[in-house]
Amino acid sequence: MKHIQAISLDLDDTLWAIWPVIDRAEAVLHQHICETFPLIGQNHDAQDLRRLRNDVHQSRPDLSHDLTELRRVSFERLLDQYGYDPQASHDLVGRFLELRHDVTLYPDVVPALSALSKRFAVAAVSNGNADVSRLGIGSYFRGQISASTAGVKKPDRRIFHMACELLKTDPAHVLHVGDHPLEDVIGAQQAGLRAVWVNRNGDDWAHDEIPHAEVHDLAQLVEVLAGVNR
Repeated sequence: MKHIQAISLDLDDTLWAIWPVIDRAEAVLHQHICETFPLIGQNHDAQDLRRLRNDVHQSRPDLSHDLTELRRVSFERLLDQYGYDPQASHDLVGRFLELRHDVTLYPDVVPALSALSKRFAVAAVSNGNADVSRLGIGSYFRGQISASTAGVKKPDRRIFHMACELLKTDPAHVLHVGDHPLEDVIGAQQAGLRAVWVNRNGDDWAHDEIPHAEVHDLAQLVEVLAGVNR
């Protein structure tokens, strides 16, 4: 772990638990749909919103890197099916994104970001559509690379290299931190970065290629990096 100069950091399930957020967002949005587009509400429950998005994911692989557009297209199809204006899909996806940013940060996150950003350049790298500037933590980051803007998603090495360019640091000196064994750890390592697995649930590692380190939260990451470059 020597010679680390910068950190790229995953968001969903690394800084907050994502599925409670999505469940709540879909439920609240479904209530709005019931009130505004009653024909849809009569024929589809909240779980259908996710199923329809997944259907678009299967039929539009060209959009697999852009979760926001996948969601919007699913709304567009649904509106058109029931005779509503498909342009209303833009309002629906905007409402969804607002709800999607109502996250509860893990308690270790802000203290760790504060400590890490004082010593390292930090960038967010995510396959999702969260924007750190909307979450009150943007000041800890030099910038953000999302799959939608990169045109590819993790574990594609290109998104990691874009993060390194943003950080102005050679991949060998960048540490990627995330919860997903394939998308975060192995993807980063195959791109030439070092990687730390954030294993909040105490899962077993099931791959031959192992992370450079494993931590149970970001407070432990701060401890692991305490002596780096001192």
